[in-house]
Order: sequence, then structure tokens, then C-alpha cells
Amino acid sequence: MYGKQIKEFIALKLESTSNNTAIARQVIKEFNLEKDLEAVRKFVAYRRGKMEKKGESRHLKRLFADIETSYVYAPVWRAGEQYINPTNIKGEVKIICICYKWQYEDEVHTLTWDSKQDDKEMIKEFIKVLGSADEVCGHNFDRFDLRMIRTRAIQQGVLMYPKYRTLDTLKKARKYFSFMSNKLDYLGHVLEVGRKLDHEGFGLWKRCVEGETKEIRKEALKQMSEYCVQDVVLLEDVFNVMMPYIDHNTNHAVLKFGYSGRWMCPECGGSNVKLSHTDTTPMGYIKRYMRCECKKTYHISNRTYQQFITGS
Repeated sequence: MYGKQIKEFIALKLESTSNNTAIARQVIKEFNLEKDLEAVRKFVAYRRGKMEKKGESRHLKRLFADIETSYVYAPVWRAGEQYINPTNIKGEVKIICICYKWQYEDEVHTLTWDSKQDDKEMIKEFIKVLGSADEVCGHNFDRFDLRMIRTRAIQQGVLMYPKYRTLDTLKKARKYFSFMSNKLDYLGHVLEVGRKLDHEGFGLWKRCVEGETKEIRKEALKQMSEYCVQDVVLLEDVFNVMMPYIDHNTNHAVLKFGYSGRWMCPECGGSNVKLSHTDTTPMGYIKRYMRCECKKTYHISNRTYQQFITGS
């Protein structure tokens, strides 16, 4: 029998090497096992096969998300851009709603602040969702959405991780392209995948926050949520068009199969890939560029390419 610690140790090593015998030797040494090397190697091979079989049905848990926030008041002497002393600001910016969807799923989920405009429970629920994602995709997500969620979390005393694996489509647009504008609505327009919903402007936010009656605030919140839902749908569509042209932030294949998946497609985790071309670095290291049937192009080291051609 192999205990839980040994199984976890093997799982860790399977992510870093394809050599089952080497792993078996480490297991015997680390846990002082009085077992034959071949018997341990067979168990390691069995665990690898089990991991790969499980990985075949595993999708990358990519989350698409967007938030809408409230505003604050501050007394000023004149109109125009100016410095406002923080002590003059009345209230705190809150999160009105959070909308999100999982890749490969149709449903867009909506979370909103409560009838008292308290966003604590919404933040607690969404932080659980964030923690279950392999990658979170948003437009200006790193600089705005994630920081705002973290700000409200610390103000509300809700714990969350200091870092999340993200893919910011605004950063990708600025890095890889030269669009006339990098706003999500413009990208959706020029890439011909859709537009943001039209709305009345600041008046919608004002009715949502300061509507004279409960019914007015409720209707405004409904419209705000619909606006946010469309942003999430548009976000995913823009990402899907951009995907073949940008680098990935998460290696799906390694998440699925561990070390043996290093040559596979980092986007879809598929193995139907082929060599596109070969390049070298200034230092003389060989880089192999691969192309997947999902249109993703990526590069791997020459050593990993040898793993690909030998099927190991």
C-alpha cells in the first residue's frame, strides 16, 4: 500500500519529469521504502496513466468577468480637472454588480449588492469563484476590476489571495496590436463580434444609487446588470478572435497532463499539433514553433520538441 503522502509526492514529480524510474528511485529514497524498484516504477506508471486519463476530460477553467461600481461625491470650487483632497470625498466607491461566465458555458452569472447597497456578501461569493479559476480574463481587469475587488474585500474584512492568474485583454491589445482605440466596445466593433449595450450614461448610475423609490433603484440595477452581462459576452468574443495572435498566460496542457503535456497546445490542451517553423535565439538556443488545430501558435524548447517526436 502507498500512503497519501507518497501519492502526493509522485503527483508532484510527474509534473516535472517523464522518467518514471527516476521518480521511483526518489520515492524509495525519500520514504525509506523496502520495495523493489520495478514494483515502485510500475506504480508510478499507473499513477501517470491515471493522471493523463483524468486530464483528457479537463477543460481550462477560464473565467470571464466584469464589474460595475458606484461613484462618490466631493465639494469643488470649479468645474474641470483638478486635485481633490481625499478628506473632502464623501463615502466610498462600492461594487454595484459583478457578472461572470466560464469558458465553454453559455450562462452568464450575475451578482449584485443587496437592497441596502451593501456589497459584502457579493464579494465573498465572487472571491470563491475567483479562487476556483485557473485563469481570469477581463478588460483592464488587472488595473481596475481586481484592484477594486481587493479594495472592497479589505474594507469589508473578506480574505482573498494576493495574486490570481489573469489575462488582461487591454494589455494584450496594447502589446500586440495598433488599434485606433483599445476600448472594449471599439475592439468588438472592428473585430466584428458585437458592441456594448447603449445606455443613458451617468443617469443610469445615479438612478441605481440615488433613485427616489425602491422600484426605480431596482429597475436601474436590472439595466446595469444587463449592461454588465453584455460586457462579459463581448469580452469572451473579443478574446476568442485575439487568441491566435497573442501569447498565452496559462499552459493548459501542463495543467492537464503535467510534464508529458509540455509539447501540447497550451490553449486547448490538444495533441493534434505540428511543427510550423524553427528559430534560434542570439545565444544559439533552438526554438520550435508549433501550430495547433485550434489555430494557436506557440514555441517550445528543442528538448521538449524531442519529447514530441518520440512520443515520450
